[in-house]
Amino acid sequence: MQVLSCVQRAKSVRKALEQAVAKLNGRLEKTRGYITKMDASVDSGIAGATVRIITVVDESNVRPKSVLWANEAGRNEEKALSRAREKINAQLARLHGEIVGFYWKFITPPIPKRTYATLIVAINEEVPEKMGKLSSDERRERLAVVLRLLGNTPQAINLVQVAKIFGVSRDTLYKDLQELGIER
Repeated sequence: MQVLSCVQRAKSVRKALEQAVAKLNGRLEKTRGYITKMDASVDSGIAGATVRIITVVDESNVRPKSVLWANEAGRNEEKALSRAREKINAQLARLHGEIVGFYWKFITPPIPKRTYATLIVAINEEVPEKMGKLSSDERRERLAVVLRLLGNTPQAINLVQVAKIFGVSRDTLYKDLQELGIER
């Protein structure tokens, strides 16, 4: 197991979130394993905003993983939360997996009289047994993710088994690797 974290300061909560999550997701992408826990904090004041996110990664099982965020304004907590929830749900709709941690906070600055809802969500994506019918671009995208998780080492995968999972021939996978700029 290992702990990955990020602290980011910026002029606004939105900018601090954007930068912190980008850094952390970059680290998560390069780290073998899956997220077991996540915690976060968001502070805002006259001097700017600070976002802190920490994840615990168990290295025993390789899964795509990421942290999502939303920071939305509304005239009250209900409206702000509704907008943030919609943004997170739109991102989740494109992913298949499980939420393994979340954080939420409301910030209401004195001027302007708006409320901001911040949501931060950690997710582990599913790794399906069979891929079904994918377009060549979707297949290459998934193959690229697998290779990235394995340190961009194509020798680390069994092409016959991967071809079975994708429902394509081994020759097709060789062509996909060539399209990705990877020699085997």
